[in-house]
Amino acid sequence: MGPLTHREMLAMDINAAYLGIPREVLMENAGREVSRALGERLDIGGKRVAVVCGTGNNGGDGFVAARHLAGGGAEVKVVLVGREDSIKTAEARKMYAALKGEGVEILSPNELKSALDWAEVAVDALLGTGMVGILRDPYRTAVALMNASRAYKVSVDVPSGLDESGGGECVRADLVVALHGAKKGLERFETTVKEIGIPPEAELYMGPGDLVVNLWKRAADSHKGDHGRVLVLGGSDLYHGAPVLSAAGALYSGADVVYPMVPEANYEVSRAYLPDLIVRKYPGAWFNKAGVKPALELAENCDAVVMGPGLGPRGESAEAVLEFLARLEKPAVIDAEALKALKGRQDLLGRSEAVLTPHPGEFLALTGEELPGDLEGRKRAVARWAGVYKAAILLKSPVDVIAAPDGRVRLNATGNPGMTVGGTGDVLAGLVGGFIAQGLRPFEAAGCGAFLNGAAGDELYKRKGYGFIASDLAVELPHTLKGFLDSFGTDQEPKEG
Repeated sequence: MGPLTHREMLAMDINAAYLGIPREVLMENAGREVSRALGERLDIGGKRVAVVCGTGNNGGDGFVAARHLAGGGAEVKVVLVGREDSIKTAEARKMYAALKGEGVEILSPNELKSALDWAEVAVDALLGTGMVGILRDPYRTAVALMNASRAYKVSVDVPSGLDESGGGECVRADLVVALHGAKKGLERFETTVKEIGIPPEAELYMGPGDLVVNLWKRAADSHKGDHGRVLVLGGSDLYHGAPVLSAAGALYSGADVVYPMVPEANYEVSRAYLPDLIVRKYPGAWFNKAGVKPALELAENCDAVVMGPGLGPRGESAEAVLEFLARLEKPAVIDAEALKALKGRQDLLGRSEAVLTPHPGEFLALTGEELPGDLEGRKRAVARWAGVYKAAILLKSPVDVIAAPDGRVRLNATGNPGMTVGGTGDVLAGLVGGFIAQGLRPFEAAGCGAFLNGAAGDELYKRKGYGFIASDLAVELPHTLKGFLDSFGTDQEPKEG
């Protein structure tokens, strides 16, 4: 595992909570491990230790570390850089209350210099990961005072003020205790990594943390189109429902504008489905070369394209798909019959980022390779073909496998047998396209889409058993998403000092 970013670590922290490991348990473990790491390097008994805490979760880790250090025989003073009533999270407030209950001396910010002059060891628990921009007071002054101190300096997770490029005005730590994994930007610091109880599944499997860190807050002055325009290209005289179900998935993902583009034979029935969709048409009863030019022109005004739902198995459509993809320069989700047209044509996806969304049968048609029965074998196969096609692949199966061209692999375990009903894969393709249009990279969009689509299906099963349909699934998406964001959402924006 390489150095972790703020967003990756935040996602894992939230996913661990989703898996049943409360955040306060991780905070308790983090503070304890900081105390242990310090004890491995110094004889803490009788040492004078100043723990400098901010008002976020990094400060919460510091409160716990202070309690453990005092319990280990150190003489401890805690300086809270901020007001007690400004401590941001319930977990940090709980750890602060426990610290006060232990009788550890807690000082105000204007007592920081005297505390650092007194201390032999200074613990930096001010800001943690996610720093952007320049430090501002009171943190700027606190960092300067820590750097002027002769104390042995230990930073919790990252030196306060450090950004992920390794720059920034930051604490010049003698030791960094990185929690769960080393973070980006720590290359020039002596670092020890300590596990805090985040299970491997929180990193391997998609979870609500991935939604939280990828779906950023919207600006209050947003305008129509700022959050994505999606073209859904598909349909035929055989299948009129698939492209509008995909379009519904994109619309309910949060995308601003969605254009289903269907053959003229399906035009009237398609535009009767939802008045919110802007339906366009191409000539004929199925996709053909006459539809390529108008589709490309419409794609120019979109942020993502979903290609394939309901195309039908006609050779003329396959040829038109190849011509369209060869000229497309926008990110694309390629599904259903369009996948089969791609077999052996790895050269077509070099001009645009893509997500391929096969089920096992379509994977065989795309690659000529039968998938292994075991999960590890499937992970290897999907990852290898993602590299071959230079595209993200979302393999739809009881445990979904999501692979990126660079070798990254994630799994998804949401969903249930009720989702074998026709159209749920079309909704998923549109959902992924909607996420791409809102700014997610294809690999992240595929993983988040798989997780949310399956979770929405699970919510429907709780209420309806196996009697739900794909239209229900599309409508359920925003409700399930809001539930996750309400339950697990946090101040996920990068922090400014």
